[in-house]
Amino acid sequence: MRKIYLLAIALIAFGANAQYVIDFDGMTLGPVSPQSPYIEMWPAAGVTDCTVVLDQAFSASQSMYVGNNQTDDVIFLLDNKNFGVWTVQFYMYVDGGASGYWNIQDNEIAGLQWNGEFYVGQASTGGGAAGVITHTGTGATTPYVADQWFEVRHVIDLDVMTHTMYIDGNLFLDAVPYEGTGGVAATALGAINYYSAGTINSYYIDDFTFVEGTLSSNEFAADSFSVYPNPVVNQLNIKSNEPVNSVSVFDVTGKLIYNSTPNVISPSIDMSTYKSGIYFVEVTINNATKTVKVVK
Repeated sequence: MRKIYLLAIALIAFGANAQYVIDFDGMTLGPVSPQSPYIEMWPAAGVTDCTVVLDQAFSASQSMYVGNNQTDDVIFLLDNKNFGVWTVQFYMYVDGGASGYWNIQDNEIAGLQWNGEFYVGQASTGGGAAGVITHTGTGATTPYVADQWFEVRHVIDLDVMTHTMYIDGNLFLDAVPYEGTGGVAATALGAINYYSAGTINSYYIDDFTFVEGTLSSNEFAADSFSVYPNPVVNQLNIKSNEPVNSVSVFDVTGKLIYNSTPNVISPSIDMSTYKSGIYFVEVTINNATKTVKVVK
């Protein structure tokens, strides 16, 4: 039987100074904002909370759902950072025939300024599904696949005010100006806003990560890397098509508890002495790195 852990926010470290990770898996099903100090409802009348659900999940069993009611509206607080390089990464799943939306807020005080809006499957609020993600600041578009999880990664350089963005590891925005709507100068990285922007919005968010610095791409070929069993009892097996260059295991505090350089195909890790809990296993193959969550 899968164990349910109450820790929903894990501070981890894998090549960058981690701020927080929210995977929703230890949360109670229902409204999300009361369950995290980093999530708040948009401060306006008539707003409803996004919900923790079992319907879909990128990792383990739960994610956050944003419905088609045009009232679900939450912000993930990013501490109004105004210098340095910061990465925001999350996974998104948009139902077939539906659409999605998020934006970057200049300030944790919601609504002061939008530094980029992103429509999934629609070019503007209330539009129809179109199979592309649109950045309203540049008009740039990129395709996505409905009914499938995809990675979104923003890299914001506040020292030079540029915004680089990847979808599933593929470059989407190449160091475009990080600025507000209409070219208004940005001042900070304040928050990410998930909103039910249209009547056909229906999407899920999982494994939200906010770190200082940059993260390596989490992308491998779909069939090149997996771990099993998960949950693990004794031995964790890494199935790969190519030699694994390195394996590191971190606990939920970010402490490195295991590291090896096997350089063989499909190595294994003995986790029989590990305490019950959540671990992050970082695997590097051909200079590409992916981190997966493992339950013991």
